Amino acid sequence: MNQGKTGIRTSVHDTILRSRYRFMVHEKRTLLSYLDLGQIKTVAQVLTTLEDDSFSLQYPFSFADLHLQAYPEITAIYNALDFGMQCQILDRAAEYGKEGNCEALVAVDYQTGLTTIVALGKNQEELEQRALSSLEDPLVNTLVDEPSEKELFELLEYVHTSLLKGESTKRRYACHRVACSDEFFLSHLFSTLIDVPFTLTWGLEKDSEGRAIPTYVTEGNV
Repeated sequence: MNQGKTGIRTSVHDTILRSRYRFMVHEKRTLLSYLDLGQIKTVAQVLTTLEDDSFSLQYPFSFADLHLQAYPEITAIYNALDFGMQCQILDRAAEYGKEGNCEALVAVDYQTGLTTIVALGKNQEELEQRALSSLEDPLVNTLVDEPSEKELFELLEYVHTSLLKGESTKRRYACHRVACSDEFFLSHLFSTLIDVPFTLTWGLEKDSEGRAIPTYVTEGNV
């Protein structure tokens, strides 16, 4: 009994710590304010060449000092950033360097036209795991006010239930895997997505219910 309670407390504690880390690191300014897409690709390529046990920071040397010596411009920019932004660059560049296309999991309310992005990733498993993690995040849960944002609350509740059950439960709603721009992916990966502005392009194809399917996600000001 005590072991079970300890396990539950540990799980909750880990969830809170991950939530705090995400909030402190990935709610900061976007890395594209400092590095361009080509430079981020360079960091991603360097990360893919490192063994897991070689990924360590040896004070007073930074990651750039140890692994980006061949790229002095990137090293200078990286070393001028605070530790939180350095973590954001490494986290997002590592994900960007993985195989696969940049994708968003988009939730749609076909009755009201409401859409929201619940996860970013490069494969179905990642998208679903990150969506569940986000929807169960204690900090994210405080951002949606059920009385005044009833439609958004019910849409997110549907997404959570359908992911847990592994199937769609209501014709009114749907979740779609949608390709997104590299810039959108890098700007918002691991951040809170509920209020992120975005532009959704719709294709001519319909799903099995006869509903339009979104095909591409870009920044909201595009």
